[in-house]
Amino acid sequence: MLKKKIKIISLIALLLISLFAPIVNAENETNENQAVPINETQETITIEEGDKYLFQESVTIDNPVDGNLFIMANTVTINSQVGGDAFIVANTINIEENGYVLSNLFACANTIHVKGVAYNIYSVGDTLTIDGFVYRDVKSICNTLNINSMIGRDVFTNCSSINFKEKPNTEGTPSITSYGSIQGDLNYSSDKEISIPDGHVSGETHFSQLQNHTTFDISNYIYSLGAILVSAIIIWLIGLWISPKLLHNASHPITVRKALQIIGLGIIVPIVITLLSFIILLIPITSHLMILLLCILAILFFISTSVAIININTMICNKLKITQNVYKLGFLIVTTVVFWLLTLIPYVGMVISFIAMVWGIGIVSYNILVKENSNEKKSDSSKKISNSEKKKEKVEPKTETENTSGTTTNIKEEIKSDKSTDPIEKDKPNDTTNSKEENKSSETEKNENQNKETDKNDD
Repeated sequence: MLKKKIKIISLIALLLISLFAPIVNAENETNENQAVPINETQETITIEEGDKYLFQESVTIDNPVDGNLFIMANTVTINSQVGGDAFIVANTINIEENGYVLSNLFACANTIHVKGVAYNIYSVGDTLTIDGFVYRDVKSICNTLNINSMIGRDVFTNCSSINFKEKPNTEGTPSITSYGSIQGDLNYSSDKEISIPDGHVSGETHFSQLQNHTTFDISNYIYSLGAILVSAIIIWLIGLWISPKLLHNASHPITVRKALQIIGLGIIVPIVITLLSFIILLIPITSHLMILLLCILAILFFISTSVAIININTMICNKLKITQNVYKLGFLIVTTVVFWLLTLIPYVGMVISFIAMVWGIGIVSYNILVKENSNEKKSDSSKKISNSEKKKEKVEPKTETENTSGTTTNIKEEIKSDKSTDPIEKDKPNDTTNSKEENKSSETEKNENQNKETDKNDD
């Protein structure tokens, strides 16, 4: 406001001087008023179009930016106009007198000092000091809030202390920007009520005391148990529908090597995704992929605990030889309730939750990224072959005895066949039969002769 008044007064003064100035002849004008060359050393202002992504130790914005700012640094200084939003994470943020954020300022810093102009301020930090002008609202979580100038609308804050710059002792009414003032309402939360000086808040002041000790509420526990049960059941059903491998098929025993790989992936994958998102943020062409990577990381963290519970339940069901999905679902509910009860144990519950999160992320990453080596497959096949060979060795003695018995029977059959086929042996039985018949005939002849002799004697 003061600057505008000064500009208007200066323009009026220039007009008056031009009216009352003596008239100069045309000749003198052509001789004396010659063309003055433009100063070649005059700096040209370059407007930087598009969004800017900066990741440095110290960042200073001196040229106007027609877009959004994304900054991560130790110290950030804004000396120019920012056409969009400013997202800043730093230790110290300074919005200088020439700094102008046309849209919202999202700041996370230890110390935030606003000497220029901002449309809205959303901040988290230790100290927020406003010496400039805020068109609309201030929403802040801080330890100390210093208001030394005017805020156009409301203030919403959670802080320990609020300090206003006092009105100057002048004969007339002081300027609005010469002291700390809130043109709307003040809504603040604190451990105790803060004394607000009169005349500094145009609207109403609302105070809410922070509760240091929370009362026991069973509804919170029921809600947390229901949330973890629903998420585990839904992910289990999705896993059965899509593919059980996504939840790590626990029918195969987990070796020490595989367990170490799962834990390593559970720790490394979130770190790698975070680093990739920061690297992509520095490249303007691929900056939009950062949102995709962060969404993937959020999904991994969201499903990690449920995946770990499902994996534990699958191993238990395999040991108990439970194959029906209905019984598996029942055991899943019991496993989830037991896990939830373990997480309620002080200190121990935090460790269990962290291990489950790492294990769940590692299982998903292992099944997506890692393929079983051919050596492992060969070892499995060799194990199968060795087991089959052992079975064959057990069967071989029986087969040998069967073969020996078979050979003996074959030998006997061959002997019989040889006897039947040998012509010499065929003649032998005929000779014996012929000799027997001759003996019988000779005996009969002897008997007949004896009978004749007896008959003669009788006569």
